[in-house]
Amino acid sequence: MVWLAGAALIVIAGAALAGQAAAPPEGSSMWSLSPDVWGTLKKGGYAMVPIGICSVLSVAVVIERFLSLRRKNVLPDELVTATERYLRRGDYEETVRICERFDVPFAHVVRAALGRRHLGIGEMERAMVGTGQHEATVLSRNLRMLGVIANLTPMLGLLGTVLGMIRAFEVISKVGTGNPALVAEGISEALITTAAGLVIGIPTLAAYHFFRSRGERFLFEIETIAFELLHILTLQIAPEEAGLRAGRRPQPQSAPPAESKEEA
Repeated sequence: MVWLAGAALIVIAGAALAGQAAAPPEGSSMWSLSPDVWGTLKKGGYAMVPIGICSVLSVAVVIERFLSLRRKNVLPDELVTATERYLRRGDYEETVRICERFDVPFAHVVRAALGRRHLGIGEMERAMVGTGQHEATVLSRNLRMLGVIANLTPMLGLLGTVLGMIRAFEVISKVGTGNPALVAEGISEALITTAAGLVIGIPTLAAYHFFRSRGERFLFEIETIAFELLHILTLQIAPEEAGLRAGRRPQPQSAPPAESKEEA
């Protein structure tokens, strides 16, 4: 999947960039190409430091969202089945007790509705909508950070590119073009930071859209199931209101025929 590839790239880049200030000891088996890699990263200059920090933050958010946005943490199948079963029986107290055992968004929505059942179907629906909006915020938690990192790291890479080119032109202005190695050092710094910014930014952007889509899909399922349960409650509490919700409006009585006026 796309997000797995992105997460793998972020982990690799984060491990390398976060510690770029200190090269690993000689003979270390952590990475077979570590001396070359660390040396290349050092050439990126100071712009590599914030890029490395962004990579670590991105890895942390990806792991947190992956663990949080699982079905059993949002919409457990056993909770949905048990809730529907007890509501069809009219056992509201047991339904509330079942929801209290699950600290998940779906349970919060159902509990909010049942907590206002004595106020009528309208209040129950408003409670469900309000709680659903709050849970939507919970499902999108930390995604803004991913969006910021996805937009910020390429810009940091561009900043490193500009700094590297400035350095290269300063060298040219001082020593001329007679020593290509000095000029190449600044250009190398520019290209390394650009590549590092894109390596972090592209997978982070993919992860952002993946988790956002996943959260919206869960929210849609919660709303769909919750309103189905609300319809069951409506049939039990106010069957005439259920008829109106289903589109069975009462037919207007036919008006009595108008009395004919006598001709003058």
